[in-house]
Amino acid sequence: MKLIFSKSKESELTVKLAIGTIAEDFSYTEMVKQLLKKNKFEDNQYSGLSAEEKSKIEEMLKKINQAVEEDEEE
Repeated sequence: MKLIFSKSKESELTVKLAIGTIAEDFSYTEMVKQLLKKNKFEDNQYSGLSAEEKSKIEEMLKKINQAVEEDEEE
């Protein structure tokens, strides 16, 4: 699963979720389903975001992976 983040000139952030070659509008439930199958984000894409914004998103995604991993261990 890959997440595609893009920021418009108006500072509006959009997120797409790609499974294979198909990109769809982001859905939390679909993201959770995919993480339960395979707890990994693959080569996320960032367009129009600053290095700081990208870093914060990557940190958040790492925490999500850790939470799913902890849940699987219980």
